[in-house]
Amino acid sequence: MTQLARALGAKHAISSTTNHAKANQAKALGFNEVIDTSVEKITDGVRRITDGYGADIIIDGIGGDVLSEAVKALAPRGSLITLGYSASRKTTIDLTSLIVLQTSIRGFNMFSQPKAIVRDAWNAVVPLLQSGAIKPIVAKTFPLVEATEALRYLVEDRPFGRVVLTV
Repeated sequence: MTQLARALGAKHAISSTTNHAKANQAKALGFNEVIDTSVEKITDGVRRITDGYGADIIIDGIGGDVLSEAVKALAPRGSLITLGYSASRKTTIDLTSLIVLQTSIRGFNMFSQPKAIVRDAWNAVVPLLQSGAIKPIVAKTFPLVEATEALRYLVEDRPFGRVVLTV
């Protein structure tokens, strides 16, 4: 997401991670604005990077306490899009954050999008992939017959990058 935001001209394209090693990996790959949540809260990192303004858009695939913290990092009239819940399906949100700054939260499910939306997204992303403006980050590849091992690796090792199954 960060690469895509940068390629499409975002002023700031901020990533967050839970430890120093992953933060260093992200920086080595050219991610300039990385928040290491073992050192600072997402809210503090976003405010630091944006000179106190906040984020216009936050895309959260974690849920739980991360989503709760991310809401506080939104700029006035900002939006948080949630598309996952790897940390938890439940969270607590201070509604004052939403009301005072007139921010919003929206859920997103790629599988329920109209075909035209999916086609348009692919038409925008494929040229960026072909030009090298965005590059998939793959932690490890497994043959399909090792899907159980791939899932174990994903859950237990929490790798930096995607885990890919090959057919």
